[in-house]
Amino acid sequence: MADNKFVTLEALKSTAARLQQEWLKSISKAGHARFEVAEAIPDASAAQENIMYLVMNDKTQHYDIYAKVNDEVVLLDDTTVDLSGYATKEQLEAVSGGLGGTVYAATKADLSTSDDSVISGYFAQNTDVKPKKGDVFVVTTTVDGSTYEKSAYFYDGSAWAAMTGSVDADKVILRDNITLAGGYTQVGNLTKAQNGTATFQTKGKSVMDALTEIFSKRLQPSITAQPSIGTFTLTGAGAVEAGTKVAAAAYSGATLNAGSYQYGPATGVTATNWKVERITNAATTQVATADAASLTAGSDNNGGAGFIIGDAGGGDNAVSSLKYRVTATHGAGVTAKDNLGAASSPAVAIAAGTKTKDTAAYTPFRNTFYGASASKPALDSAAIRALGKTGKAYAAGTLTINVPAGTQRVAIACIATAKGVTKVINETAMNADVTSTFVKSAVPVEGANGYAAKDYNVWVFEPAVAYGNAAVLKVTLG
Repeated sequence: MADNKFVTLEALKSTAARLQQEWLKSISKAGHARFEVAEAIPDASAAQENIMYLVMNDKTQHYDIYAKVNDEVVLLDDTTVDLSGYATKEQLEAVSGGLGGTVYAATKADLSTSDDSVISGYFAQNTDVKPKKGDVFVVTTTVDGSTYEKSAYFYDGSAWAAMTGSVDADKVILRDNITLAGGYTQVGNLTKAQNGTATFQTKGKSVMDALTEIFSKRLQPSITAQPSIGTFTLTGAGAVEAGTKVAAAAYSGATLNAGSYQYGPATGVTATNWKVERITNAATTQVATADAASLTAGSDNNGGAGFIIGDAGGGDNAVSSLKYRVTATHGAGVTAKDNLGAASSPAVAIAAGTKTKDTAAYTPFRNTFYGASASKPALDSAAIRALGKTGKAYAAGTLTINVPAGTQRVAIACIATAKGVTKVINETAMNADVTSTFVKSAVPVEGANGYAAKDYNVWVFEPAVAYGNAAVLKVTLG
């Protein structure tokens, strides 16, 4: 059969399929391919495998796709993608100047290995990565778990230049121990025999730590203040007249002082629980508890019964002493620092525990009464309590009684257990001693609010005729 010089459609399809298969095989061998825009169909000698060249077709105004297959540049396909306005790789690099900014990092575990070899080795292993001007490479040196150094390098477009300048002594790590040798016995805190040697354990330590160990004496800290409760008060507490009623005892809030260490830091001690107890002469009773860092103020009305502050009983709510105790439970403190700022060794720290604080207490007293009256009512508790009063418990000293004209009675009443009146001077009558003119008698006198009476000694002077003029009497209590 004569040779047919015409190519059938079937043959064209077969050829195209074969070319595509060959090209795909080439890509498969390399593992990747990329597109590049070209001004013209590249020569086979200049074309690279695994690059698909996009060449503008002047007739269709679309890009044709060419690739190098078996040392020939062949047309693979066309595309309808409009790539006008897109920049080529070369154009982008020309505009950007190959700007960098990538940070590379690698670690070396051998102190004898140079940083240059680490950097070159990195790019030898990663051939698809090319450094650009402005890139940074950080080399970390870690040996036996100790990080000795972190060095940074800047790529100037042709070589890697070290960026590291002055380094803090705390960042420079010593590679080996130091042998102390020579005709001396001491360097700072380090000692050895006169002509002997000793090993200064410095491997893995910073230069700062080594110098500190040589020249600074490390001192253990002390706990300069244990945690304590701040102000905790009871409103109105103190000495009050027997029979005083307290409807509700009001106590303040409280906070825990965290304590302190000689060289710091802050102890970190905080309260976790607070307990408030009522303490009387009869019993101790818990009245409040709270899981909190601080205590809020509160009050206690004794189940609605309130309290009577007294010295002679008078019911379940009568007490001769009333105060409150707060107990704070706290956790342990952080470890104290030594004088050089390191953690104390052995560790010094505030232990977990409890702290307590009491308020002042309500306590009863019996008043001392004194004064003058223009009449002479029956000498009983009411008449005595109608006189002036000291407002405090009996105490030796002097009282001044101003006696107005018309006065018919002058009286001084003291609790019977006290010594009482020892002298009375009339300062307006040339300091005459008028003690003998007062007659002593015993009278039961109630406390405040009609509270149980106690015996008083009462000294009374009743002139035959009412005072014609005012007088000033000075009374001495023994």
